[in-house]
Amino acid sequence: MKSTARVVIVGGGVMGVGLLYSLVKEGWSDVVLVEKGELTSGSTWHAAGQCPHFTGSLNLAKIHHEGTLVYPKLEEETGEAVSWHGCGGLRLAITDAEVEWFKQVYGVSKLIGYEAALIGPNEIKKYHPYLETFGVKMAYVTVTDGHVAPADVTNSMAAGARQGGAEIYRRTMVENIELLPTGEWKVVTDKGSIVCEHVVNAAGSYADVVGAWTGHNVPICNMLHHYLITEPVQELIDLKDELPVVRDPYSHSYLREETNGVLVGPYETEGAHVCWDGKPPTWDFENELITPELDRLMPWLEKATERMPIFANAGIKSVISGAITHTPDANFLLGPAPGPANYWMATGASIGVCQGAGAGKYLAQWMVHGATDINMAEFDPRRFGDWADKDYVTALSIVDYQHMYYCYRHGEQHMDKRPLRTSSLYDRLKARGAQFQSVFGWERARWFSTDGKGEDYSFRRSNWFDVVAEECKAVRETAGLMDLTTFAKFDVKGKDAESFLERICANRIPKKVGGIMLGHLVKEGGRIESEITVTRLGEEHFYVLSAAVAQLHDMDALRWRRNKDEVVTITDVTDDFGVLALAGPLSRDILQPHTPQDLSNEGLRWLRGTITEVAGVKDVRLMRVNYVGELGWEIHAPMQGLPAIFDALMETGEPKGMRLFGAYAMNSLRMEKAYRGWGTELTQEITMIEGDMERFCRFDKEFIGKAATQASKQRGPRIQLVYMEVETTDADCAGNEPIYQGGEIVGLTTGGAYGHAVQKSLTFAYVDPKKADMDKDFEIMMFDEMQPARIIEQPAWDPENLRLRA
Repeated sequence: MKSTARVVIVGGGVMGVGLLYSLVKEGWSDVVLVEKGELTSGSTWHAAGQCPHFTGSLNLAKIHHEGTLVYPKLEEETGEAVSWHGCGGLRLAITDAEVEWFKQVYGVSKLIGYEAALIGPNEIKKYHPYLETFGVKMAYVTVTDGHVAPADVTNSMAAGARQGGAEIYRRTMVENIELLPTGEWKVVTDKGSIVCEHVVNAAGSYADVVGAWTGHNVPICNMLHHYLITEPVQELIDLKDELPVVRDPYSHSYLREETNGVLVGPYETEGAHVCWDGKPPTWDFENELITPELDRLMPWLEKATERMPIFANAGIKSVISGAITHTPDANFLLGPAPGPANYWMATGASIGVCQGAGAGKYLAQWMVHGATDINMAEFDPRRFGDWADKDYVTALSIVDYQHMYYCYRHGEQHMDKRPLRTSSLYDRLKARGAQFQSVFGWERARWFSTDGKGEDYSFRRSNWFDVVAEECKAVRETAGLMDLTTFAKFDVKGKDAESFLERICANRIPKKVGGIMLGHLVKEGGRIESEITVTRLGEEHFYVLSAAVAQLHDMDALRWRRNKDEVVTITDVTDDFGVLALAGPLSRDILQPHTPQDLSNEGLRWLRGTITEVAGVKDVRLMRVNYVGELGWEIHAPMQGLPAIFDALMETGEPKGMRLFGAYAMNSLRMEKAYRGWGTELTQEITMIEGDMERFCRFDKEFIGKAATQASKQRGPRIQLVYMEVETTDADCAGNEPIYQGGEIVGLTTGGAYGHAVQKSLTFAYVDPKKADMDKDFEIMMFDEMQPARIIEQPAWDPENLRLRA
């Protein structure tokens, strides 16, 4: 056994081996995988091995697509058999909402390039003669779907990794992981220790136990899942071609051929539970199954016989019942863990065989190059904080399992285990009709219902649309008030605080106390890591804000950039301060009576902040800045004092026409101002030049990523951000819709909204720079229909920023 390695991967399932294989492909050969048993002996060996393309997430679809590209060619590459069955797939739609969803997913297929089709119920028999089509409104056909033997494909990737120099230690128990003073990691095994630069937790069902050794919270649960395989069926024996894998929301099951029999795997919508009473499996649990619970499956198996009657007439040959990991939001954990650098996770995959190759590819890119070719935010383990405790993870993982075939419409979320994190205004906002969304555990108002009804979730505009129009109108014509407590907030202090921030930010740090600037942390390779707002509150005190979902991400981004000799403290003060955003032409009149601070342009001009008192609450951080493009202030107050400020502003503002507004209105307002969003327009896939953010780069100073950003400018952008208006009637761009010019795909949207003040549907998009011509017409595919679009040169609302400076 080696005593040192660049990377040690703990766990020999398909996720760990897929990463090992990909690291070698990326050029790292000093890599080791340690497995306590045999490869695949945890959850991988008993998986059904389906490899579908169908998913509404562009980034996840790229991960799935990678598997269908790699697996069929593995045997030729490595010499190890894979047993790939490229039989295709059929996903059935039984509701109108699913039909809408299928049309959106069809757009994703165009962006990726896999072959797919939308067909009517009368066409299904051409693909699957033994499927009953009652209740089916549409089917989604994927030609290059398939399934694979999990052990075969894992061992084939392992062979490829070994051929590239990787080493695999089987029958080697990892007993502990320790962080060394050097910043390296020590992996302690029963056969010796390995010191490494990077350690990866790919421990599958044991990932939470392994994470606990180093104080990491790993939000996974082991769910009990079954599938059944019948004896051979004559109809299938007689078939020339293998039937496509069917995914059916009626029976909540997948159904396919397996050795001339029928394989059915139901995801029960009630009665599902975790394995082993929520405890981890014992260390000697290997290549074992769990006692099946067939009674709870019977309603779904009966429905499966209705959908595929030949299943009813076959004898059951085997029942596979084993543990499959799930997370609270259905996505695996792929990326860096919070805290000390170079501890990575590759775990929590509920359909990991499909995802092993692609997840490995993109995590390897991240580890080797510091950036990836896709947006990894939805997989980043740091999307969960310590608020994701065991009770939450268990409850939401069960919900995730039971909703495997549920169609989530835009904005729809579970209400289980909520609320978790609330501002001190939660009860007041709820009483006024707030419709909340969960954001990094926080409850944030989307909009305010005026009739007591909740949101009618839809892929198109719904009952919120007219109400949000009134919220936007108030902000543009009088004033609006929004609770933005969800911001991630950090105090950066110390004698080196200014030079530290100057070194890590592309923009220049304010020299004067009170100055505010928008800054970006850029990776060495030039890609965007974070977007922050920095307010200088003192000579050695800076207040840093970022997105709610980036609380752990940006704490890491700040700490990992700090040099050992820099005298700088970085403190997370997110829970200490509540935030109100007050904006609109009358906002000064509403706020001034409640603060001694002069709010005139002479007293506090745009992009300036101060510490003052508001409504009797002291130590308020008052900043003249907002995300909606109007005269306004952000009021950052001690959390316990926020209700007093809210009450005072409501008392003064409501008679003047001020309204509460939420995230839906804010998105509409920011789109009118062409304000970019971190995580949508600004991601780790792109550079500041490609994101049209060069004005926030100061090339007359040094900053991390400067050379790569300059290189991006010199060679020109690979893709270019544009701002567009779209001719549409009842829906707006949600992101990842394909954009066409002359019948050719030239780009994709990042997200959009209807601008109520300008009466235009607006979107941002990335397009081929050669096609980014204002005089050219574009079309955007929305719900399988082409909508005309054109580039707008400047913000649709107040392009000269006169209202902000009023």
